Amino acid sequence: MYKVIIVDDDVAVLTFLSNMIPWEKYGFELEGACSDAYQALELSERNMPDLVVTDIGMPGMSGLELIKKLKELSGHSHFLILSCHDEFRFAQQAVQLGVQEYILKETLHVEGMEEILGRIRSQLVESSRLQQRVEKLQYQAVQSKSSLKEKWLRDFLTSPLTDPENGIPKLTDYGLIPNLNRFLPMVGSVYSYQDALSRYNNEHVLKFVIENMLEELLQEESRILFFPYSAKQFCLLYACEPDLKINPYAEAERFCCKLQRSLAGTLKVEVSFLIGELGSDSHKMKRQWMDLFQSANAFFYSAEPGVSKINRIMPLAGQEELLSYFPVLAEQINLLVLEGNTDVGPTVDAFIQFIAERKFHPIYVKQFLYKLELDIQLKLIYSHQFKNKKNQLMLDQVGSIHELKAWMTQFLMEAVSVMDQISKQSKKTEIIEAQKYIQMNLRRKITLEEVADHLYLNSSYFSRLFKKETGETFVEYMTRMKMERAREMLSDTSAAVEEVALALGYDNRSYFVKLFKKYYGISPSRLI
Repeated sequence: MYKVIIVDDDVAVLTFLSNMIPWEKYGFELEGACSDAYQALELSERNMPDLVVTDIGMPGMSGLELIKKLKELSGHSHFLILSCHDEFRFAQQAVQLGVQEYILKETLHVEGMEEILGRIRSQLVESSRLQQRVEKLQYQAVQSKSSLKEKWLRDFLTSPLTDPENGIPKLTDYGLIPNLNRFLPMVGSVYSYQDALSRYNNEHVLKFVIENMLEELLQEESRILFFPYSAKQFCLLYACEPDLKINPYAEAERFCCKLQRSLAGTLKVEVSFLIGELGSDSHKMKRQWMDLFQSANAFFYSAEPGVSKINRIMPLAGQEELLSYFPVLAEQINLLVLEGNTDVGPTVDAFIQFIAERKFHPIYVKQFLYKLELDIQLKLIYSHQFKNKKNQLMLDQVGSIHELKAWMTQFLMEAVSVMDQISKQSKKTEIIEAQKYIQMNLRRKITLEEVADHLYLNSSYFSRLFKKETGETFVEYMTRMKMERAREMLSDTSAAVEEVALALGYDNRSYFVKLFKKYYGISPSRLI
């Protein structure tokens, strides 16, 4: 429905237009009936109408003045002028304002208005079609330009630089001033990436709005080029010439701060910028951008988005060191879930502090947590309860340590909740408690009698009940849990076979090796 407002200081005319004209029949919805132009202007500023039906001669502000002001606000509204015979001299001014519909109040009747509304509606439909075509062409033009620049960047980063056409000379095609021979590469990274995706629904829309915004902001900056790369990261290139009067790093930082404020203010997207080092050849520029992409991951641990030079960024810790902590951390978190402890905050805070102090690469932290997620699901045997793909996708989208903390808190709360549901739904809570007890004591020898005593059950009854409810004997279940834990420890740490055997309560190495080989078909030493 097209929105329409009517403006006239004659109450009788307003009443006639409001009540006698079948607006809905022609696709119009009456938004308001105003007795003066000031009221109509205020209403239009809040919600611009598609059609304004206005009297010419009104006290204060005339209808022509109203039309002029509305045209300054929006060029899409249509106008229908109402006038008396003695105001016909204003017709010429109305034509100059682009008003094509003009009707004398003396001839105002329902049939005449219906004819005009039908004509205006056809014009509005055609205008909408034309506007859509224009917007589509503009979108295609922007997309084409962005696609070409993105292709150049990806080719530049992945192809050998044997062809000079693929290097710096090509940049003049994208608007860079010729003969500038020094270049400062930069990389922008969306800081709160998960929040940005939530705001714009998907990666394509987020990437598009950032591209459009940056292209618009840099239109007048012939020394800076923008290159799209992904929804999360993009590249900038500042070109200059040797000049002791201008500090290129200070200029680049100024540009980045300006873009940062604009993106946060207009799009509500927080972005961090990393500035590389000045160079004059394609090879150095390529290495710089690749280093910048890697080093930008350090912003993951920042309290807020920032602008920094690459030489101020400390290298991130590697994967092996993080995985060496997995058995201890996994056991602590598994214990939290098994006990159904809803106070997950201290455990999450401890983990966040642990990775923040050592600054592990975000990719390795996410791999660590995904492995931990699978480990919890396996141990509790309720992986079907979780939406694995959704959890992994959300973890992949985490862009800062604050978002990681929120993800981990939500996941552990969900895990504890599911564990609680399983305990409540089970008709044999004794079995759930027995499995918890086994999980929490895998590092020592435990017997069926010990667990039965813990549950205040007769050992023979407990043995039969366990087999009936799980399909495994107590020993089979305990051995399976120990062997699965052994495989994890051997795969993820540098521990020797003897150390793993002792850590799981096996004093006899040969017996442990025999059990492991029987269970997996290979010797445990093959996993080291």
